[in-house]
This record gives sequence, C-alpha cells and structure tokens, in this order.
Amino acid sequence: MKKTLLLILVTNLFISCEKYTVGTNLTLSGKYSLSLLDVTSVDQNTSRDSLYRPGTVYVNHNLPHPFDSLVINRFYMHFTYSEVRFTQDGVNQGGTDIWQYGSSPDEIFYDIYSNNSYNNGTIQFSYTTRDGSYRTMTFIIEDDGLESLQLKSAGSWSKGKFGEKQVMTFVLTRVGS
Repeated sequence: MKKTLLLILVTNLFISCEKYTVGTNLTLSGKYSLSLLDVTSVDQNTSRDSLYRPGTVYVNHNLPHPFDSLVINRFYMHFTYSEVRFTQDGVNQGGTDIWQYGSSPDEIFYDIYSNNSYNNGTIQFSYTTRDGSYRTMTFIIEDDGLESLQLKSAGSWSKGKFGEKQVMTFVLTRVGS
C-alpha cells in the first residue's frame, strides 16, 4: 500500500511539473536596419500582399512620418533598454549617430506590454512628428533573435479609416550596438 501511494505521488510530481518564468529576456538594445518589409492585407483583401526588399521604397501617406516612406536597408532604429531612436540623419565628426527622432532632449521612451514566458509582448512608443502631430506606434514583438528583430504593426488603414486594413512586418537586422 505504501509503495503504491509513493508511486502515485512521484508520478503526480513529475506530471505536474512546469517551468515557471516571469518573462522572456528581450534584447532590444542595438542599432537595426530595416532589411525586409512585408505588407499584408488583412481586411477586405482588395490589394495583393507586397514584399519590399533592399533598395525598394514603401510609401503610405496615411502613416505618420517617418513610417510613411521607408527605404529598405536605409531606415534605421536604435534601441536602448528604455529608449528608441529612428531616422538616422548621419554621423557627427566624433563618429556618433545623429537621429531625427529620439535624441536628447526629446527622448522617446517605450513600454513593453504582455511579456511573459509564452509571448514576447508588444512595444509601444509615442513621439511628435516633424509636422507637430503626436503619434503612438504599437508593434507586436514577433521574434527577438540574437542579431535580428521582427516587429509586426498593430495595423493601419491605407486609404483612411474606411479603407482596407494592412499589417506591416518589419524584419530588422542588427548593424551595431
């Protein structure tokens, strides 16, 4: 009887074990280049899906600057552990990158939501565009690799709020620290 009870307890112990983690370890720090852009129609499906490769340009004037005109392999984003910068304007004489968005004193802080052991979560940040409008961008973190990052937009309407909804998947490749 004792052996049967012990066998049941040990079996139950092994069956019910599950690894407990608080969240995944995101490594969003570094400079990334937009190496591929996949635009997918998810609503009404009236336009075909598009894949933008290096050297091509994606234009959608309904999106805020600089996301309204993206040159693949020439659009950069830089993440620290709390800030994001994008639209690199060049490099100063000291070799430091010059950013159109996110440089001091106008830092752009991001928040990560719903990060757990099963989901990388979403990243959200707000900024003021060069025309003065305040915009919030939300991306699903699909993959956070060692040298890559894949973000999927929460969706946009290419022809205004009554148009077709499209989702953009950014495939970013790490190009620096």
